[in-house]
Amino acid sequence: MKTIMTLLSLMLSLFCLPSLAAEPPIYGQSRTISSHILGDDKQLDIYLPAISALPDQKFPVLYLLHSQWDMLPAIATLDLIANTVPDFIVVGIESQGQELDVKAGDAEFAQFLEKELFPFIEREYPAASYRILSGHSHAGKFVMQQWLSNTLPVSQYFAFSPSLDDGDILHKVESFPRQALTNQKPLILTMANEGEHMHAPYTRINAILSSTSKFRYASHHFPTETHRSTKHPSMKFALQAAFPEWAPTAEVKMSGAPGLKRHYDALSARHGLKAVPSVEMLQQITARHSVGSDEAERAKLQPLFDYAIHDLHVQPSRFVEIVDYLTDNGYAEASQRYLEALCETDAIHPRCGTVTLARKKY
Repeated sequence: MKTIMTLLSLMLSLFCLPSLAAEPPIYGQSRTISSHILGDDKQLDIYLPAISALPDQKFPVLYLLHSQWDMLPAIATLDLIANTVPDFIVVGIESQGQELDVKAGDAEFAQFLEKELFPFIEREYPAASYRILSGHSHAGKFVMQQWLSNTLPVSQYFAFSPSLDDGDILHKVESFPRQALTNQKPLILTMANEGEHMHAPYTRINAILSSTSKFRYASHHFPTETHRSTKHPSMKFALQAAFPEWAPTAEVKMSGAPGLKRHYDALSARHGLKAVPSVEMLQQITARHSVGSDEAERAKLQPLFDYAIHDLHVQPSRFVEIVDYLTDNGYAEASQRYLEALCETDAIHPRCGTVTLARKKY
Protein backbone atom coordinates (compact mmCIF):
# COMPACT_ATOMS: atom_id res chain seq x y z
CA MET A 1 0.00 0.00 0.00
CA LYS A 2 2.87 2.37 0.82
CA THR A 3 4.35 1.78 -2.65
CA ILE A 4 1.00 2.50 -4.31
CA MET A 5 0.52 5.72 -2.37
CA THR A 6 4.05 6.84 -3.21
CA LEU A 7 3.43 6.15 -6.90
CA LEU A 8 0.16 8.06 -6.82
CA SER A 9 1.92 10.97 -5.17
CA LEU A 10 4.52 11.03 -7.96
CA MET A 11 1.85 10.80 -10.66
CA LEU A 12 0.14 13.87 -9.21
CA SER A 13 3.42 15.73 -8.87
CA LEU A 14 4.14 15.19 -12.55
CA PHE A 15 1.39 17.70 -13.32
CA CYS A 16 3.34 20.45 -11.57
CA LEU A 17 6.96 19.79 -12.41
CA PRO A 18 9.40 22.39 -11.04
CA SER A 19 10.49 23.27 -14.58
CA LEU A 20 6.87 24.13 -15.37
CA ALA A 21 6.41 26.56 -12.50
CA ALA A 22 4.34 29.60 -13.41
CA GLU A 23 6.26 32.66 -14.51
CA PRO A 24 5.67 35.93 -12.65
CA PRO A 25 2.83 37.79 -14.37
CA ILE A 26 3.95 40.19 -17.09
CA TYR A 27 1.16 42.46 -18.20
CA GLY A 28 2.66 43.75 -21.40
CA GLN A 29 5.04 46.08 -23.13
CA SER A 30 4.23 49.52 -24.40
CA ARG A 31 4.64 50.41 -28.06
CA THR A 32 3.67 53.40 -30.14
CA ILE A 33 2.51 53.19 -33.72
CA SER A 34 2.31 56.25 -35.94
CA SER A 35 -0.88 56.15 -37.96
CA HIS A 36 -1.05 58.00 -41.26
CA ILE A 37 -4.75 57.12 -41.51
CA LEU A 38 -5.61 58.61 -38.12
CA GLY A 39 -3.02 61.35 -38.35
CA ASP A 40 -1.90 60.55 -34.83
CA ASP A 41 0.22 58.21 -32.73
CA LYS A 42 -1.57 55.32 -31.03
CA GLN A 43 -0.40 53.80 -27.79
CA LEU A 44 -0.37 49.98 -27.70
CA ASP A 45 -0.09 47.56 -24.79
CA ILE A 46 1.21 44.20 -25.99
CA TYR A 47 1.19 40.98 -23.99
CA LEU A 48 3.21 38.02 -25.26
CA PRO A 49 2.81 34.45 -24.03
CA ALA A 50 5.84 32.69 -22.61
CA ILE A 51 8.48 32.00 -25.24
CA SER A 52 7.50 28.78 -26.94
CA ALA A 53 9.82 25.79 -27.11
CA LEU A 54 8.20 24.94 -30.44
CA PRO A 55 10.14 26.53 -33.33
CA ASP A 56 8.25 28.99 -35.51
CA GLN A 57 5.06 28.74 -33.44
CA LYS A 58 2.63 31.56 -34.18
CA PHE A 59 -0.08 32.69 -31.79
CA PRO A 60 -3.62 33.95 -32.38
CA VAL A 61 -4.08 37.61 -31.52
CA LEU A 62 -6.72 39.15 -29.29
CA TYR A 63 -7.12 42.81 -30.30
CA LEU A 64 -8.52 44.62 -27.29
CA LEU A 65 -10.11 48.07 -27.53
CA HIS A 66 -10.11 50.43 -24.52
CA SER A 67 -6.74 49.01 -23.50
CA GLN A 68 -6.32 51.68 -20.84
CA TRP A 69 -9.21 50.09 -18.90
CA ASP A 70 -9.49 46.52 -20.14
CA MET A 71 -5.96 45.18 -20.59
CA LEU A 72 -5.38 43.96 -17.04
CA PRO A 73 -8.75 42.14 -16.73
CA ALA A 74 -8.09 40.37 -20.04
CA ILE A 75 -4.60 39.20 -19.08
CA ALA A 76 -5.79 38.05 -15.66
CA THR A 77 -8.61 36.07 -17.28
CA LEU A 78 -6.25 34.39 -19.73
CA ASP A 79 -4.06 33.35 -16.80
CA LEU A 80 -7.12 31.98 -14.99
CA ILE A 81 -8.08 29.66 -17.87
CA ALA A 82 -4.59 28.87 -19.16
CA ASN A 83 -4.25 25.50 -20.90
CA THR A 84 -7.99 25.32 -21.65
CA VAL A 85 -7.80 27.80 -24.55
CA PRO A 86 -4.97 28.72 -26.94
CA ASP A 87 -2.11 30.93 -25.84
CA PHE A 88 -2.73 34.45 -27.16
CA ILE A 89 -0.82 37.54 -28.03
CA VAL A 90 -2.95 40.38 -26.66
CA VAL A 91 -2.74 43.75 -28.38
CA GLY A 92 -4.43 46.48 -26.41
CA ILE A 93 -5.24 49.71 -28.26
CA GLU A 94 -5.75 52.77 -26.12
CA SER A 95 -8.93 54.15 -27.62
CA GLN A 96 -11.90 56.22 -26.55
CA GLY A 97 -14.40 58.81 -27.66
CA GLN A 98 -15.18 59.81 -31.20
CA GLU A 99 -12.57 57.62 -32.91
CA LEU A 100 -14.83 54.61 -32.22
CA ASP A 101 -17.95 56.34 -33.56
CA VAL A 102 -18.39 54.97 -37.05
CA LYS A 103 -20.55 57.32 -39.07
CA ALA A 104 -21.62 57.01 -42.69
CA GLY A 105 -18.48 56.91 -44.82
CA ASP A 106 -16.25 57.54 -41.81
CA ALA A 107 -14.41 54.37 -40.83
CA GLU A 108 -10.87 55.61 -40.24
CA PHE A 109 -10.35 53.57 -37.09
CA ALA A 110 -11.37 50.34 -38.85
CA GLN A 111 -9.01 51.23 -41.70
CA PHE A 112 -6.25 51.84 -39.17
CA LEU A 113 -6.79 48.34 -37.76
CA GLU A 114 -6.77 46.62 -41.14
CA LYS A 115 -4.16 48.61 -43.05
CA GLU A 116 -1.71 49.56 -40.32
CA LEU A 117 -2.10 47.73 -37.01
CA PHE A 118 -2.66 44.14 -38.19
CA PRO A 119 0.33 44.21 -40.59
CA PHE A 120 2.51 45.87 -37.94
CA ILE A 121 1.77 43.19 -35.33
CA GLU A 122 2.28 40.32 -37.77
CA ARG A 123 5.55 41.84 -38.91
CA GLU A 124 6.95 42.49 -35.43
CA TYR A 125 5.65 39.50 -33.44
CA PRO A 126 5.00 35.74 -33.90
CA ALA A 127 1.38 36.46 -34.73
CA ALA A 128 -0.93 34.18 -36.67
CA SER A 129 -3.57 35.59 -38.97
CA TYR A 130 -6.27 34.40 -36.56
CA ARG A 131 -7.57 37.66 -35.09
CA ILE A 132 -10.27 38.39 -32.51
CA LEU A 133 -11.61 41.94 -32.07
CA SER A 134 -12.94 42.52 -28.55
CA GLY A 135 -14.60 45.52 -26.99
CA HIS A 136 -16.60 46.45 -23.90
CA SER A 137 -19.21 49.17 -23.49
CA HIS A 138 -18.75 51.89 -26.14
CA ALA A 139 -15.98 49.81 -27.72
CA GLY A 140 -18.39 46.88 -27.68
CA LYS A 141 -20.75 48.89 -29.86
CA PHE A 142 -17.88 49.53 -32.27
CA VAL A 143 -17.27 45.77 -32.37
CA MET A 144 -20.94 45.19 -33.19
CA GLN A 145 -20.77 47.79 -35.97
CA GLN A 146 -17.72 46.11 -37.48
CA TRP A 147 -19.34 42.69 -37.16
CA LEU A 148 -22.36 43.97 -39.08
CA SER A 149 -20.20 45.52 -41.79
CA ASN A 150 -18.31 42.21 -42.15
CA THR A 151 -15.37 43.91 -43.86
CA LEU A 152 -12.53 43.60 -41.33
CA PRO A 153 -10.22 40.60 -41.85
CA VAL A 154 -10.82 39.12 -38.40
CA SER A 155 -11.84 35.61 -37.40
CA GLN A 156 -14.15 36.37 -34.48
CA TYR A 157 -15.85 39.23 -32.60
CA PHE A 158 -16.40 39.68 -28.84
CA ALA A 159 -18.86 42.37 -27.67
CA PHE A 160 -19.25 42.73 -23.89
CA SER A 161 -22.14 44.86 -22.60
CA PRO A 162 -22.09 46.95 -25.78
CA SER A 163 -23.87 50.30 -25.74
CA LEU A 164 -27.24 49.42 -27.26
CA ASP A 165 -29.43 52.08 -25.66
CA ASP A 166 -29.73 54.32 -28.74
CA GLY A 167 -31.37 51.52 -30.75
CA ASP A 168 -28.91 51.79 -33.66
CA ILE A 169 -27.48 48.26 -33.42
CA LEU A 170 -30.91 46.73 -32.82
CA HIS A 171 -32.31 48.47 -35.89
CA LYS A 172 -29.44 47.24 -38.04
CA VAL A 173 -29.78 43.66 -36.79
CA GLU A 174 -33.54 43.69 -37.36
CA SER A 175 -33.00 45.02 -40.88
CA PHE A 176 -30.31 42.50 -41.73
CA PRO A 177 -31.50 39.77 -44.13
CA ARG A 178 -31.76 36.54 -42.13
CA GLN A 179 -30.20 34.51 -44.91
CA ALA A 180 -27.17 36.82 -44.97
CA LEU A 181 -26.48 36.24 -41.27
CA THR A 182 -25.08 32.82 -42.11
CA ASN A 183 -22.18 34.58 -43.87
CA GLN A 184 -21.24 36.68 -40.85
CA LYS A 185 -18.14 36.01 -38.78
CA PRO A 186 -18.67 34.30 -35.40
CA LEU A 187 -19.89 36.63 -32.65
CA ILE A 188 -20.01 36.34 -28.87
CA LEU A 189 -22.25 38.81 -27.06
CA THR A 190 -22.70 39.33 -23.32
CA MET A 191 -24.73 41.67 -21.16
CA ALA A 192 -24.43 42.67 -17.51
CA ASN A 193 -27.21 43.92 -15.24
CA GLU A 194 -27.56 47.18 -17.16
CA GLY A 195 -31.21 48.09 -16.77
CA GLU A 196 -34.08 47.79 -19.22
CA HIS A 197 -32.69 50.39 -21.63
CA MET A 198 -29.85 47.93 -22.41
CA HIS A 199 -31.49 44.63 -21.59
CA ALA A 200 -34.46 45.08 -23.91
CA PRO A 201 -32.42 45.58 -27.12
CA TYR A 202 -30.00 42.84 -26.03
CA THR A 203 -32.88 40.40 -25.57
CA ARG A 204 -34.28 41.19 -29.01
CA ILE A 205 -30.87 40.96 -30.73
CA ASN A 206 -30.13 37.72 -28.92
CA ALA A 207 -33.45 36.22 -30.02
CA ILE A 208 -32.76 37.03 -33.67
CA LEU A 209 -29.18 35.77 -33.69
CA SER A 210 -29.94 32.65 -31.65
CA SER A 211 -32.62 31.59 -34.12
CA THR A 212 -30.27 31.80 -37.11
CA SER A 213 -28.98 28.39 -38.10
CA LYS A 214 -25.45 27.80 -39.39
CA PHE A 215 -24.23 30.98 -37.69
CA ARG A 216 -21.62 30.58 -34.95
CA TYR A 217 -22.97 32.67 -32.12
CA ALA A 218 -22.98 32.49 -28.33
CA SER A 219 -24.39 34.86 -25.73
CA HIS A 220 -24.74 35.13 -21.98
CA HIS A 221 -26.57 37.44 -19.61
CA PHE A 222 -24.83 38.10 -16.29
CA PRO A 223 -27.64 39.40 -14.04
CA THR A 224 -25.42 39.71 -10.95
CA GLU A 225 -22.60 41.61 -12.69
CA THR A 226 -22.28 45.36 -13.03
CA HIS A 227 -21.18 47.13 -16.19
CA ARG A 228 -17.63 47.23 -14.85
CA SER A 229 -17.40 43.79 -13.24
CA THR A 230 -18.65 41.90 -16.28
CA LYS A 231 -15.25 42.16 -17.99
CA HIS A 232 -13.79 39.09 -16.27
CA PRO A 233 -16.71 36.66 -16.66
CA SER A 234 -17.44 37.90 -20.17
CA MET A 235 -13.90 37.26 -21.39
CA LYS A 236 -13.83 33.85 -19.70
CA PHE A 237 -17.16 32.89 -21.24
CA ALA A 238 -16.18 34.18 -24.69
CA LEU A 239 -12.84 32.41 -24.90
CA GLN A 240 -14.21 29.11 -23.65
CA ALA A 241 -17.23 29.35 -25.94
CA ALA A 242 -14.99 30.15 -28.91
CA PHE A 243 -12.63 27.25 -28.19
CA PRO A 244 -14.65 24.43 -26.65
CA GLU A 245 -12.80 21.21 -25.88
CA TRP A 246 -9.46 22.84 -26.69
CA ALA A 247 -7.68 20.94 -23.95
CA PRO A 248 -7.51 17.19 -24.52
CA THR A 249 -9.21 14.96 -21.98
CA ALA A 250 -7.16 12.79 -19.65
CA GLU A 251 -8.08 9.81 -21.81
CA VAL A 252 -6.78 11.51 -24.96
CA LYS A 253 -3.60 12.61 -23.21
CA MET A 254 -2.81 9.07 -22.11
CA SER A 255 -3.95 7.38 -25.32
CA GLY A 256 -0.59 7.82 -27.04
CA ALA A 257 0.81 9.85 -29.91
CA PRO A 258 -1.86 8.99 -32.54
CA GLY A 259 -4.76 10.09 -30.31
CA LEU A 260 -3.00 13.28 -29.26
CA LYS A 261 -2.15 14.13 -32.87
CA ARG A 262 -5.76 13.50 -33.99
CA HIS A 263 -7.03 15.86 -31.28
CA TYR A 264 -4.81 18.76 -32.35
CA ASP A 265 -5.27 18.12 -36.06
CA ALA A 266 -9.04 18.32 -35.52
CA LEU A 267 -8.66 21.62 -33.64
CA SER A 268 -6.50 23.01 -36.45
CA ALA A 269 -9.09 22.09 -39.06
CA ARG A 270 -12.00 23.43 -37.00
CA HIS A 271 -10.48 26.81 -36.18
CA GLY A 272 -8.19 27.43 -39.12
CA LEU A 273 -5.39 27.82 -36.59
CA LYS A 274 -2.32 25.65 -36.13
CA ALA A 275 -2.97 23.84 -32.84
CA VAL A 276 -0.21 21.91 -31.07
CA PRO A 277 0.29 20.52 -27.57
CA SER A 278 2.54 22.49 -25.27
CA VAL A 279 5.99 21.19 -24.44
CA GLU A 280 4.96 21.13 -20.78
CA MET A 281 2.05 18.82 -21.60
CA LEU A 282 4.34 16.50 -23.56
CA GLN A 283 6.77 16.44 -20.63
CA GLN A 284 3.98 15.52 -18.24
CA ILE A 285 2.53 12.80 -20.45
CA THR A 286 5.84 11.12 -21.22
CA ALA A 287 6.84 11.24 -17.56
CA ARG A 288 3.65 9.48 -16.54
CA HIS A 289 4.14 6.78 -19.16
CA SER A 290 7.60 6.02 -17.77
CA VAL A 291 6.33 5.32 -14.26
CA GLY A 292 4.85 1.97 -13.27
CA SER A 293 5.09 -1.52 -14.66
CA ASP A 294 2.46 -1.51 -17.44
CA GLU A 295 4.16 -2.58 -20.68
CA ALA A 296 1.40 -1.00 -22.79
CA GLU A 297 2.04 2.39 -21.19
CA ARG A 298 5.79 2.11 -21.68
CA ALA A 299 5.27 1.24 -25.33
CA LYS A 300 3.72 4.68 -25.89
CA LEU A 301 6.89 6.50 -24.86
CA GLN A 302 8.99 6.23 -28.02
CA PRO A 303 6.14 7.16 -30.42
CA LEU A 304 5.46 10.24 -28.28
CA PHE A 305 9.10 11.27 -28.49
CA ASP A 306 9.00 10.69 -32.24
CA TYR A 307 5.91 12.93 -32.55
CA ALA A 308 7.43 15.65 -30.36
CA ILE A 309 10.95 15.69 -31.81
CA HIS A 310 10.38 14.87 -35.47
CA ASP A 311 6.90 16.33 -36.09
CA LEU A 312 6.87 19.27 -33.67
CA HIS A 313 10.65 19.84 -33.60
CA VAL A 314 10.89 20.02 -29.80
CA GLN A 315 14.49 20.04 -28.61
CA PRO A 316 15.41 16.70 -26.92
CA SER A 317 16.99 18.67 -24.07
CA ARG A 318 13.48 19.55 -22.88
CA PHE A 319 12.88 15.87 -22.19
CA VAL A 320 16.29 15.34 -20.59
CA GLU A 321 14.95 17.69 -17.89
CA ILE A 322 12.45 14.95 -16.99
CA VAL A 323 15.19 12.32 -16.84
CA ASP A 324 16.83 14.37 -14.11
CA TYR A 325 13.51 15.05 -12.39
CA LEU A 326 12.73 11.33 -12.13
CA THR A 327 16.23 10.55 -10.89
CA ASP A 328 16.13 13.29 -8.27
CA ASN A 329 12.83 11.95 -6.94
CA GLY A 330 14.09 8.42 -6.44
CA TYR A 331 12.76 6.80 -9.61
CA ALA A 332 16.01 5.68 -11.18
CA GLU A 333 14.43 2.81 -13.11
CA ALA A 334 11.77 5.04 -14.65
CA SER A 335 14.46 7.63 -15.42
CA GLN A 336 16.59 5.04 -17.22
CA ARG A 337 13.57 3.77 -19.14
CA TYR A 338 12.69 7.34 -20.12
CA LEU A 339 16.20 8.09 -21.38
CA GLU A 340 16.38 4.83 -23.34
CA ALA A 341 13.14 5.60 -25.16
CA LEU A 342 14.28 9.16 -25.81
CA CYS A 343 17.59 7.96 -27.27
CA GLU A 344 15.80 5.48 -29.51
CA THR A 345 14.27 8.56 -31.12
CA ASP A 346 17.26 10.89 -31.03
CA ALA A 347 20.66 9.39 -30.19
CA ILE A 348 22.56 12.63 -30.85
CA HIS A 349 22.12 14.13 -27.39
CA PRO A 350 25.31 13.76 -25.28
CA ARG A 351 23.40 11.91 -22.56
CA CYS A 352 22.65 9.12 -25.01
CA GLY A 353 26.31 8.16 -25.01
CA THR A 354 25.83 6.79 -21.50
CA VAL A 355 22.92 4.58 -22.49
CA THR A 356 22.90 1.06 -23.86
CA LEU A 357 19.75 1.12 -25.93
CA ALA A 358 17.27 -1.61 -25.26
CA ARG A 359 16.62 -4.03 -28.09
CA LYS A 360 12.90 -3.44 -27.75
CA LYS A 361 11.61 0.06 -28.33
CA TYR A 362 9.35 1.41 -25.61
